[in-house]
Amino acid sequence: MEIPARRLMELAVHVKVASESVLEAARSLAEIEPGAAGAAAWTRTADELLALNTALGFMERILRTTTGGSAVALPTRSRRPATS
Repeated sequence: MEIPARRLMELAVHVKVASESVLEAARSLAEIEPGAAGAAAWTRTADELLALNTALGFMERILRTTTGGSAVALPTRSRRPATS
């Protein structure tokens, strides 16, 4: 299966943004002190963030392996003037 370079780059960008979002959510979760009633929900949320971060780590590793650890050069596209 071949993936066009443009699609591979889009995937890499989405994985990076998702990874940054997981980190921000984890930072926010760390600032919340769960009460006795919310401790189980807080723990489940932390566990799910950890699982999501692990999956994103695997995706990043696959992308690095696929690209040989180097950046993918996107083909240049000529822009057509907008027609009205």
